[in-house]
Amino acid sequence: MLIWKTLHILSMVSMVTAFIGAEIFYAAAIARRDVGTLAFVHRTVERAGLGWVGMGGILAGIVFGLLTAATGGFDFVAPWLLIAYVLVGVFFINAFVAGARIVHVAQAAVEADAGEREAADVVRDMDSTRAVWLVASNAVVFALIIADMVLKPSL
Repeated sequence: MLIWKTLHILSMVSMVTAFIGAEIFYAAAIARRDVGTLAFVHRTVERAGLGWVGMGGILAGIVFGLLTAATGGFDFVAPWLLIAYVLVGVFFINAFVAGARIVHVAQAAVEADAGEREAADVVRDMDSTRAVWLVASNAVVFALIIADMVLKPSL
């Protein structure tokens, strides 16, 4: 069980690092309304494969977490695990809704940086993007998951 728990933690730390790290830079560029920086951030995130690292981390973390529960005698429907399942679901919804919007704006910034689109249009899109909210909400969700894993509330 200890190996699965270790791999679960390492996978989840990798996921949080990849996602929150990228989100902070996206949000900073958007908050500054800096099209060139947003284009740079997006190209860098894409080249580094941070989206794949994050997705790989969360999927591996889920598998290793389930293996930890199965080999450690945990009850799969214990309240603290049910809370974790819901929080992971919230993260996925947040990532696919708000995250997709941010990536769309970032791709437009790359096009503007290449002269294929007007920068003013991208700035308008930046103004309607809630990037800082995404980072803050994901940070809260991750903190709640960590607290849930450590405290294991019985409710």
